[in-house]
This record gives sequence, C-alpha cells and structure tokens, in this order.
Amino acid sequence: MDMSRYARQIALKQIGKDNQEKLLTKSVLIVGLGGTGSAAAEMFSRLGVKQLILIDRDKIEITNLNRQILYGMEDLKKYKAETAADKVREINPDIKVEFYNKAFDADMAYLVNTVDLVFDGTDNMTTRFIINDACDKYGIPWVFTSAIETYGEFKAVIPGKTSCYACFNTEPAELPSCATSGVLSTVPAMIALYGVNTAIKILLDYENDGSIYFIDGFNFEINRIGIEKNINCRCCHDKNYRYLNREYSGIGKSLLL
Repeated sequence: MDMSRYARQIALKQIGKDNQEKLLTKSVLIVGLGGTGSAAAEMFSRLGVKQLILIDRDKIEITNLNRQILYGMEDLKKYKAETAADKVREINPDIKVEFYNKAFDADMAYLVNTVDLVFDGTDNMTTRFIINDACDKYGIPWVFTSAIETYGEFKAVIPGKTSCYACFNTEPAELPSCATSGVLSTVPAMIALYGVNTAIKILLDYENDGSIYFIDGFNFEINRIGIEKNINCRCCHDKNYRYLNREYSGIGKSLLL
C-alpha cells in the first residue's frame, strides 16, 4: 500500500500517522447508495478505510443524476450498489468492497455485526428502525442522514452513549420524497460530507454529543437540537428489537435517496 495517497490527511493534527493507520483497519456498511450514500461511499474510499459493504436494491435512473454524484449517463439501468462498488474500486483499489443488490431488512441485519460503523443513506423510516435495532443489539455506532428540498439533517447514534433513533421516533411514517418535494443537487452531498465527518470522529474515538444537526443549504443556516436518551425507549432502554423480527424480513423495496 502506498501511504502517500493519504499524505494530506496524515499532515492534519486531527489525523496524523497513527489515526490514518487506525482508519485503514475500519469497515463501514452503507445502506442506500443514493444521494447521500453514494457521495459517502466515494468519501470513505478516499479517506482510506479497510472495507466497504454497500447495500441498495434500486437501479440508476436519469432522475437520480442531478444529485447522485457517483454515477453518470453510462450507468443508467445498472444496479446502484454494484455500480458504486465498481466506482469505489477504481478510486481506491486497496479497499475491499462487497455489495448487495437488495433491500436492507431484518434478514440482513447480521451484517451490522461485521463492521465498525453503519452509514444511513435511506429515506425510509422502517429501514432506519431496522438499522437502529441492529446497531443497538450489536453495539455498533451509526450515522443517520436525511436530505430533501434544500434541507438536510444528520446525527451520531452511539449505543450506550447517545440517544438512539427510537428515542425520538416511535413508529414509521411516510416521508416526503424527492420525486414529489424535489431536492437541490448540492444538498445530499453536503449532508454526506457532514455525515462522513461525524463517522470519522466516531471511528477515531473523538467525542460526539448525539445531537441532531439541521442544515438549510440554501440559506447557509445550521441548527443543533440536543436529543437526550429516552428512559422509556423501546430500543436502547427496553432492548425490544422488534424490527429484527420475521415480519421485517423480505419487506421489499425501500425508498432510497
């Protein structure tokens, strides 16, 4: 491995040689290879992690191309996960890459226990509850991201330290989609950037407070909302992992950014 690839990161006081070597041992699971997830896959590959596992059952459509920056016209009708894996290998051939052209459901939750961090690139609450339950069960941190219109949000979820997704969401609800509400091309990449920076801090054992950060990408506004652990939380307090039950296996197509 040619470490000069990472010379500009090693030069950073926040990274240095020791932390770069630590990053080179880390594995990341990305669920959803749309606007935020595909941008995150590229960022992680340039960052220098050991392994990426990519999951998405959707194929690339021309309406994706305004914001899903890893893909081009030559990729139309190809699977996102498989295509993203090919692109990542081109960017950094030192990274081990696995991909699954299918939806993430309870049957696939075991993959959480094979990585150091999960990155959420979906806009489907049911999928996020599955991620949340699996991460709490296995003690794996994850980064929640969302982007729509000109807005986005992100949050670190670290089992045993921060509030979890179920602390402030109790049941899945239908979310607005990019197809109906629109999305500015810059916003998913912007949220992915903050999400990956959050992931870096988690992987390198820097402090993360578990707040939700809301970003208005059009008006350059960032707001932080502290989310305390819910002492009555079904997931992180009661350890009721109902989204890992059989009814959430084979749940079909998830809506991905």
